[in-house]
Amino acid sequence: MHSEKIAIPLSEELFSEIKHLTEKEQDQLFFKMVQQYVERKKKEQLIQELKQGYEEMAVINRGLSETFAYCEWEAQERIKAIRKVSHY
Repeated sequence: MHSEKIAIPLSEELFSEIKHLTEKEQDQLFFKMVQQYVERKKKEQLIQELKQGYEEMAVINRGLSETFAYCEWEAQERIKAIRKVSHY
């Protein structure tokens, strides 16, 4: 397992509470905090990617629905024209 030391700015109050923990407890605490941070960031990124994907699909779907709406209108107009011609 790769390990690396990092520096984290802490308030005096928080540092005071943490310094009473054993080194092992501190390591476990910071490991868990980093793990939770990474998981939260992954979730946030996934949500952002999904949101962007849905927005892109909305634009595509709108374009398709407008195209099909025009096709429906055009088909109805042709049917009306055919009916007029067949009545003569």
